[in-house]
Amino acid sequence: MLIARRLAGPLPAYQVRIDREAVRLFADAIGAADDVHRDTAAARAAGHRDILAPPTYLFGIDLERGEVLRQLAEAGADPASCLHVSQEFRYTSSVCAGDTLVLWPSFVVPALPARGTREFVARDTMVRRPDGSPVARLRQVVAVQAGRPAGEAA
Repeated sequence: MLIARRLAGPLPAYQVRIDREAVRLFADAIGAADDVHRDTAAARAAGHRDILAPPTYLFGIDLERGEVLRQLAEAGADPASCLHVSQEFRYTSSVCAGDTLVLWPSFVVPALPARGTREFVARDTMVRRPDGSPVARLRQVVAVQAGRPAGEAA
């Protein structure tokens, strides 16, 4: 659990604005067929403020904007050998295009034993609106292969 222990703890929060075109592209990429993910009129007719982000959309944002792979590499993991194990999410509010959200990530040591040369790392991210109201809780677990910490010579 060396890598997980190096990473454990809160990370700086960051703010994102949900982009309509990015939601449409993501919905297309994952095959989300419902028009509420692409068409503003359909989304509003269904009671949403704007097009609705698919549930897994926030994981993509956190992976990219939260610099997860860079952080794993700096802790000694080989990003090319990281394997997605699981993800879970709990929403208390929908996420629509135009929303501004604040993501509060942290790495935690999961209650999973290492398997051979791989260990497990979990990332929990709390998502809130700027006023502090909750939107979602995300958790993703990855299996990592130890590499060399960033900057360490071979």
